Amino acid sequence: MDENLRTMHRIAKEQFERDRSKCYQRHIRELWAEVEPREQLTSLAGAVVERITRKEAEPIILKYEWLAADPRNTAPMGRGIQAFYGLKLNGELIGANCLGKMGGDISNICGKANAKKAVCLHRGACVFYAPPHAASFFTSRTCKQAHKDFGWSIFFAYSDTQDASEIGTIYSACNWYFVGEDVGKKQGSFHVDFVSPDGAEKVSSYKLNHDTDRKFLRGLGWSEDKGPMRPYLKRLGWTPKVVHGKKKWVWFEGTRAEKAYLKSVCRYEFLPYPKRHTSPEAVAAEAVGRSPSKHSPSPFQIFSEPISRNTQGDIAL
Repeated sequence: MDENLRTMHRIAKEQFERDRSKCYQRHIRELWAEVEPREQLTSLAGAVVERITRKEAEPIILKYEWLAADPRNTAPMGRGIQAFYGLKLNGELIGANCLGKMGGDISNICGKANAKKAVCLHRGACVFYAPPHAASFFTSRTCKQAHKDFGWSIFFAYSDTQDASEIGTIYSACNWYFVGEDVGKKQGSFHVDFVSPDGAEKVSSYKLNHDTDRKFLRGLGWSEDKGPMRPYLKRLGWTPKVVHGKKKWVWFEGTRAEKAYLKSVCRYEFLPYPKRHTSPEAVAAEAVGRSPSKHSPSPFQIFSEPISRNTQGDIAL
């Protein structure tokens, strides 16, 4: 990720922390719309969804995806990605989705016999000037096309309310099923990642648990005689970071009978859609027209030269 993108994500994070009534991806979308203004497209007529390459998807995802915004994330495009899909309108790529498999019990949504049919929508974004409803159009048609291309029939995704103020607006617009938060865990549970002493690197609990050869830890000088791995990281100055669970969403593809079957054997209850809770602070700030903090510069103050026009942006998930 180049310095321009890092700077824009940093400014968006500052704005997000002051106003969490909007999800992070809406903040970054609005920021790019200010820096690279372009009139919104009005119609999806003629839009198509088709497979694209990682190289084509990468600029969109890195520019606007919440999960790509953390410079310590060593896999900003997601792990285990097997397919990339693009939303094209009049030949222009205006959206990108990344789908991939996940191991363990995560994909066991409709029983272990059906786990191989499950795939995760890891990342997704559309340009900020995409036509209305582009994100839901794109998400729905990505699932249909991926079902044709790979035979996947169980699609799942997450919305991060705790860290990104995401409630799953796109998934509810697509009529996906909400199956809960911290699914498969006790309510209020969490896991712990670790951040390096200089703050430049983050290692996830998942990576620590699944690195069976302990290559990461051995690279830091760890060996079995030095005790448990997490206390060892603390002794090296790594800081634990508590990460709360995310909301999980599910969708089924196939014939009417196939979808009915998968729905009937789903291990989870289908719950009412979550709602966004606007904080009193955010409401008060909006009511008095509070201006951005004087310590947060305008994007136009950051760059001495205009950012080169890139036609890729985001619709918040």
